Amino acid sequence: MEEIVPSSFGWLDTDHAQRRRMLEVVDLFKEPGTVDELGIGSIRDTFSDALFPGTSTLLTRLRYVLFVPWLVDRAVRSTSTVDDAVRRLRADEVRLIESLLEGYRGEERGRNQGILGQTARAKLKRMPSEVYWGPLGRWQLRTWETSVVGHLRRGSALRGAVRGRTEADDPGARDRVLDTGFDLAGLEPPVDLLRSTTFDLRPEEAEVLLERLRTTTHGSLLGWLLEHRDAVDLDAVSVAGLSLGDTPTDLRTVVDHATRFGLAMHGAALLYNLLVAEAAVLPDVADHYRERLDEWRGELRDARTLDGWDRDELWDVLTARNEKIPLLTRQFTDEWLDLLLDGGRVESSSHARGLIARREHRLKSGRARLVNRSAREAWKGESGTGLLDYRWGVTRRLLGDLLPALPDPAGTVSGARLAGAFVTTGATD
Repeated sequence: MEEIVPSSFGWLDTDHAQRRRMLEVVDLFKEPGTVDELGIGSIRDTFSDALFPGTSTLLTRLRYVLFVPWLVDRAVRSTSTVDDAVRRLRADEVRLIESLLEGYRGEERGRNQGILGQTARAKLKRMPSEVYWGPLGRWQLRTWETSVVGHLRRGSALRGAVRGRTEADDPGARDRVLDTGFDLAGLEPPVDLLRSTTFDLRPEEAEVLLERLRTTTHGSLLGWLLEHRDAVDLDAVSVAGLSLGDTPTDLRTVVDHATRFGLAMHGAALLYNLLVAEAAVLPDVADHYRERLDEWRGELRDARTLDGWDRDELWDVLTARNEKIPLLTRQFTDEWLDLLLDGGRVESSSHARGLIARREHRLKSGRARLVNRSAREAWKGESGTGLLDYRWGVTRRLLGDLLPALPDPAGTVSGARLAGAFVTTGATD
């Protein structure tokens, strides 16, 4: 069954993975360059998870994976009921916002540091504990498989069991009961965490995170980059710009298919925007997209994207990692790629135009911009035209936090290679 873009979102409170995915979709609709107008998100995310496991579009800075466990543990330890723990955690996360703002006070880039809630502050709806809960589990920094509230409930129950018991019959029982649900290798929060702090990792924090990330992402591009830190170039604007000459064959295959797919499908997004501009009778905007399509064709040719591309292998790589890619998504992709192999200008092809129009209508029905005047009038001139980066932009920010903090000189990178590492997105609310 084909995926559709629904008019509202819903999830079970206890299903954090589903909730995170829905929140990412909501955020994507706030970023015109990354909106999935043509329904290829299942393929994009499959590649993203294979290359950079544990990452999401919501992440800003790496030290949050320590902030969150510290604050959750503090909430459990300082309260007696789950309701009190929930309130305490939220209050402390608001205090963390203020602490980070204080830590960067007076710095020119202070308001561009990736602080979640730097504008909303106490009104922030999506706290760091929610945003980083998934990565904490994927990177095995969190040991309990439950939601944030479920974690607080379990922690409160265990604390209550300790208070209500005078002596443990089993010497090992006390350790189990006192388990916090996190594994930070003994890292303790700084004493000024909620007064004035920054995202700068302490050397011991960087070492723990390096080892945990390297272990839990082994076999991925992220894991390889952590093993070959001297090859990391944080100036690279895309995965294709990384030097990956000695990567294992299977990983190199994934990177190759992801790179080809991203550039090939970029043309479909540009053609979609051209069709919307024409339907909206915006000749200047339409000319802009014709120029961009010319540029894209040159990039496609120069990169030799279609030359020798084993499409059967592409689908083998994808389905081995995600069996739930919709059949109609695969059919749309194959039909578009077949069009490219035929050559010619897609904007002059009635087949290509019809393919894009049918795809949008299948996804959005009567809300499709190409048939709905109101939807076109709400269009801002660009939607979904960003080249797929498979969360490399997020990953390079996280690596930009980690690598300079490592105490081993071999694990550092030069200042030139760190340029641009701290560029953040609009995800800071």
